[in-house]
Amino acid sequence: MERRSRKRRRTESSRFDEFPTVLLRSIFNRLNFNELVQAKSVCCSWNLLGELVSNIPWLMLPSKKQVEEGDGTNVDDNGYHGFWNLRENRLYSLKTAPKEFRECCCIGSSRGWLVFLQENTVPFLFNPFKQVKIQLPSVDRLLGLKKMVRNIDGEFELDYFDSEKGSRRFRFKSCPKQRVRECFIQKTILTKKPENNNGNYGLVVLCNNSEEIAYHASGSNYWTVLEVSHPPYQDIICHGNYLYALSDNNSIEVWDLHIGGGRVEKTCDIVFRFPDRSLAKLNSLRDVCTMRFYLVESCGDLLFVVRFIGDYVDWDGTLLSEYDLLTEDCNHPKVCPYRTFLFHVYKMDFKELKWVEMDTLGDRALFVGGNQSVSVSTRCFPNCEKDCIYFSDDCWEKMEEDYLYGGHDMGIYNLNIGSSKPIYEFSSDKIQPPPCWIIPDPAMLES
Repeated sequence: MERRSRKRRRTESSRFDEFPTVLLRSIFNRLNFNELVQAKSVCCSWNLLGELVSNIPWLMLPSKKQVEEGDGTNVDDNGYHGFWNLRENRLYSLKTAPKEFRECCCIGSSRGWLVFLQENTVPFLFNPFKQVKIQLPSVDRLLGLKKMVRNIDGEFELDYFDSEKGSRRFRFKSCPKQRVRECFIQKTILTKKPENNNGNYGLVVLCNNSEEIAYHASGSNYWTVLEVSHPPYQDIICHGNYLYALSDNNSIEVWDLHIGGGRVEKTCDIVFRFPDRSLAKLNSLRDVCTMRFYLVESCGDLLFVVRFIGDYVDWDGTLLSEYDLLTEDCNHPKVCPYRTFLFHVYKMDFKELKWVEMDTLGDRALFVGGNQSVSVSTRCFPNCEKDCIYFSDDCWEKMEEDYLYGGHDMGIYNLNIGSSKPIYEFSSDKIQPPPCWIIPDPAMLES
């Protein structure tokens, strides 16, 4: 009887495996997340297909209650607690928020994994859906930090190595979690997704006020500091075993990462002419805005994304100067936080070695911020808007300027219309830790 039962299960599984892929995709696109998790458990082929269908970033959020009930002054104990699913316009919460989310600083999001920095300058990879943690070598020497200990107030107490590098680094004795991003590690990206929680992957970090880039190959116990030419850098991206770094002066440096043994080799170093349209816009608004740059790989093309952030933006979207904030009662100046108000997008012409302006993204959507920049097709995801840029707050240097705001600058920018709208709204503009994009692996979440 038991043998017959096992045989029947194998036969049923084989029939499920033979189900037409096109039809399965159509069905999976109509399922919510919990239904998709159940469907993936039917057989191996459905499980693999489910990962392809669900491959759209989610917005990782802190507790709404914690954010809105706080006064903005004690945010270092806040941690991530939920995920906004764009496909369903629905919030999912972790059954149990890991202590890493409260005690450690998130320093990156890449290929479905988060990267955290904990006490004693030890980073680790963390999959929040599967609750899997991969330890990484210490970055104490890389950051010039002899000590990094979290105190009772939630801040990190710091002590430094004496070195020549230390002269150009920040020298404060303690700092809140989010200042770690501003000063020490600005972005981290994986070269590949760790398979079976390990495997052949690498991790690249942009660090030390965006002036240095370091690489760690899995299986090694050290970091390789790359020889850079045009620091500081605005963004890094890995594609096809190559690392691309975009500098402030619009140059791109390229390193070959697949040599083996943790070794890397620079293959290209090109300085491009900065796009005239973006330069003209910056010159006209130089006193009231700043810019951030991103590299995004999209359908084989390399895109250059320029983000304009107003230093002070009124509730109706008006750009203001610092002088405009003054009121008759100087003890209570007007509070207007920084906000993103414009994007320009360009595509690399590899023959002419120049940036070509793009008026539309077609059916693509871009996701930028403190995460690895990504491009996705909107054809499979009805609630993901085409020709749009989804952005989260990565203005690290501004997040600690005022206790009333920071981490709030997120939204959806429509490239065709030229305007933004909210993604997920809090009643407070002080949102810590700042929301970030992550590509999920279906796992046990509860709504």
